[in-house]
Amino acid sequence: MTPSPMQDDEQPVIMPHAYDGIREYDQRLPNWWLFTLFASIAFAFVYWLANFTTGTLPDDRVALDAELAALEARQLAAVKDLDEATLWKMSRNPTTVAEGQAVYAGLCFSCHGPRMEGIKGVGFRLSDDLWVHGNTGMAVFRNINDGVVFDGKPTGMAAQKALGAARVAAVTAYLLSFQQQGRMQAIDRTKEPSQLTP
Repeated sequence: MTPSPMQDDEQPVIMPHAYDGIREYDQRLPNWWLFTLFASIAFAFVYWLANFTTGTLPDDRVALDAELAALEARQLAAVKDLDEATLWKMSRNPTTVAEGQAVYAGLCFSCHGPRMEGIKGVGFRLSDDLWVHGNTGMAVFRNINDGVVFDGKPTGMAAQKALGAARVAAVTAYLLSFQQQGRMQAIDRTKEPSQLTP
């Protein structure tokens, strides 16, 4: 039985019990309050269903991680004096690595292969931990930026000065992203696997 709304001349109905001298009203809740309560319950259920069960809504943590990675990439790109530690930090940043991958796909694959497997007589393999022209992040950066002189002729991307230090650092970070710091080995060019006769 639902109590009828109170008329202006009626007194509020009070429950017959009391606790510590406190008496309780027995009144119907206002409709606006009930609507807010039931709408909140329905919204919570739909939100739970969409966010946690079906995955319809994007996860805030994914968006936050992407924003933080982009912020870190901008901070790393703004570094004036690159060093070994900064290059390795860049190699663990997904935004910088993606930028470097785009540069590699546009310029480097023609000599080093689409999967960095190396092309005999043209470019060394970059997918393993064997490095001919230096086995540090800074050595890789310098090789890309300045090129390597072999038999009196410059090789590499030295002619591509239009890349700029930021893009060279990004492609270096991409190459280092496949490596573990301290595990890159220096080898002689004649022993580089991609250049050996099968």
